[in-house]
Amino acid sequence: MASCKGGFVGKEDIGLKSYLEDARRYADLWNGGVFRGRQMLKPARLRIINPVLSSADGETALEKSSDLVMMQDKSGQQFAIWAVENQKTVDYGMPLRIMMKEALEYNRQLKSIIRTNVRKDKLYREGKGNRIFVDAGEYLYKVRKQDKLHPIVTLVVYYGEEKWQGAASLHEMMDFDRADPEMALEIQKLVPEYPLHILDLSCFQHFEYFKTELEPFFSLYQKKNRKKEFVEYLRNRKVSQKMDEESWDMLCELINSRELKQLTQQMKKGKDREEEMSCAFDEFMYEEREEAKREGKKAGKAESIIDLLEEHGTVPDDLKKEIFAQKDLMVLKDWLKMAVKASGIEDFASRMNEPFVK
Repeated sequence: MASCKGGFVGKEDIGLKSYLEDARRYADLWNGGVFRGRQMLKPARLRIINPVLSSADGETALEKSSDLVMMQDKSGQQFAIWAVENQKTVDYGMPLRIMMKEALEYNRQLKSIIRTNVRKDKLYREGKGNRIFVDAGEYLYKVRKQDKLHPIVTLVVYYGEEKWQGAASLHEMMDFDRADPEMALEIQKLVPEYPLHILDLSCFQHFEYFKTELEPFFSLYQKKNRKKEFVEYLRNRKVSQKMDEESWDMLCELINSRELKQLTQQMKKGKDREEEMSCAFDEFMYEEREEAKREGKKAGKAESIIDLLEEHGTVPDDLKKEIFAQKDLMVLKDWLKMAVKASGIEDFASRMNEPFVK
């Protein structure tokens, strides 16, 4: 069954994970999306690890899966864990979901430390090693004072149409005592805020922070519903020099537009033929202008219908919305003729869904 977590399904979900598995892109994702272009993560120090985080204690078992997780090595030692969650739809419980996943990873690390300490303590008692535990606390809980956890950080990459409207921290999910503001403030100080790290592609403005093909990839994705800007970006920037075939394919998969998919495919095939691409741009913009004309005609018909109905009184907002939402020009033409003959607004509304008779 195809996965629908985060709003991505099937091929696009798998493709996006595969696309970001490239350590060079993965490092650039963090460096550009979080560190504002500073090259903090090095591709050579990243390696993919199991994205499934689990914990089992007796009869209780938990398992959470992230889209992609990489471990950062430093001087040959494990140093930090970087996880990515791809989201196409808003998850209003995201802070809690991320907190649970990270807690599972910390719990896994702690169990690994305990197992290692117990094994070494056994060897010590057999006279085959050094003493492990130095006080009662270490001996009782099997965790030593010098034992440390590797930090885990999660980045939510949001591909939605509108700006992220969900909670950006655990505090935003909580109902603090509004009747007692002073107590509410004190509780907030005691409860960790647990903020999300979000790369919101609907409103991100600094794509120059990215140094790989992610710069044009994310820029074009953001402009997918603004076709004129999409084409002008392709015209004015040497996108073809940065975008590789895999990036074009992934962009086509994520863009829900037949026309833009066709143009993108032409860019991929004809990126080295300037004349051919110029023709492709002109053809696309011609279709875009024709579509704009058709939309203009529809809007004009809808306004004319409402003008005629307003001669009978105030047109309800829901009726206006229905008229403007109609995309079939022939239906709008029929409605216009109907509005001319209608005895009133109610008469028109009652006959809207009936076949028009001349």
